[in-house]
Amino acid sequence: MKLTQDFVSERPVVRRSLRMRAMLVALLAAGCCGGVSAGFLTVPNGDFSDAGNAGSVGGGVLGASGTNVPIGAGPWTATYNGVIGLLAPPTLAINSVNGTAVIDGLLGINALSIVNNGGHFGQTLSSNWQPNKRYTLIANLDTGVVLDLPLLSAAGTGIMLLSNTGPVASSTTAPSTHVRADTIDALTARIALTYDTGAIASGPVTVQLFDRPQGLLTAGLIDTAEFSGVRLAQSTVPSGNSTLTVSGGGSQGAALGQPFPFTMKALVKDENNNPVPDVLVTLEAPASGPSATLYGIGGQSGRVVVAFTDSNGEVTLTADANTIAGCYKVTGSVVGMNGQAGFNLRNFSAAQIQALRDAGADVNGVMQDSVYCNGFE
Repeated sequence: MKLTQDFVSERPVVRRSLRMRAMLVALLAAGCCGGVSAGFLTVPNGDFSDAGNAGSVGGGVLGASGTNVPIGAGPWTATYNGVIGLLAPPTLAINSVNGTAVIDGLLGINALSIVNNGGHFGQTLSSNWQPNKRYTLIANLDTGVVLDLPLLSAAGTGIMLLSNTGPVASSTTAPSTHVRADTIDALTARIALTYDTGAIASGPVTVQLFDRPQGLLTAGLIDTAEFSGVRLAQSTVPSGNSTLTVSGGGSQGAALGQPFPFTMKALVKDENNNPVPDVLVTLEAPASGPSATLYGIGGQSGRVVVAFTDSNGEVTLTADANTIAGCYKVTGSVVGMNGQAGFNLRNFSAAQIQALRDAGADVNGVMQDSVYCNGFE
């Protein structure tokens, strides 16, 4: 079968069917139909859109402080501190129009010793810690500077999980295998913090978004931290010998700006070759150049999304090509698991599609992936 015009045109029916399929997978993964123990837990006003939780606290008097001060009617509260006789506390504000929570006005003074003010947003959820589970806290963070994990750790800015006995995991101190920062745009990073509970776990889950520098020079401070899109996932902890492999849609192409024709699938199996359900998989497209918008569970879309394996151990996602022609990989990875699943994708320009058609190449009616990148350029 030769390449046809169908693969160049808009194809809304394909787009709708792919999105409907992705929505069905999302519902199943989230446990809509019973029995599934993985999914996103409820983080009230995690998108900061509730006008009842809008407002600001902090700032003002030198040395002022406040602990778990409600912002509006809650559920997010603010904790902040200044330095007596030297620094006012930062201002902590939730903007329901922009969907952001901002810590602003951090300062440092070199007076005998270096001192800093700081603060955090926090709330305790209705969900309790469960034993032998994996929790992944995700939030977008914009500090007005280009971010990476060493910078965030040094500056004392990030996200945290706590139990009723105190912190259990922080993005500034977690092992490198359990925290990642993915670029969303020039100044925004998607921070993901993973924590695995043991055989004994109980009590309510608490989340924090913080900017608490310790002993930094003023030049080293991150003086404004803007958080958005807070989510918390609960999933299965796979064994260390588990594997992640591509099980479908691993080699395909699409016209610029169009959906890829096949659903992409990846499979998690344990050391006994059995599928592992309820595992959280992170899927990532390139940050620049030829790339794609990915569509995951719960209405996610973007360069980086997550998905949970179903009862067959598979994750499913769809994607749209961006507007830059070329070949690239979308990768799937699991915390603590060696290796990645790689989907070979290609974005075809109109000229490339015409050259492919003119050459009469037999590609089974589907524009192919990067193995064809040395031709039809």
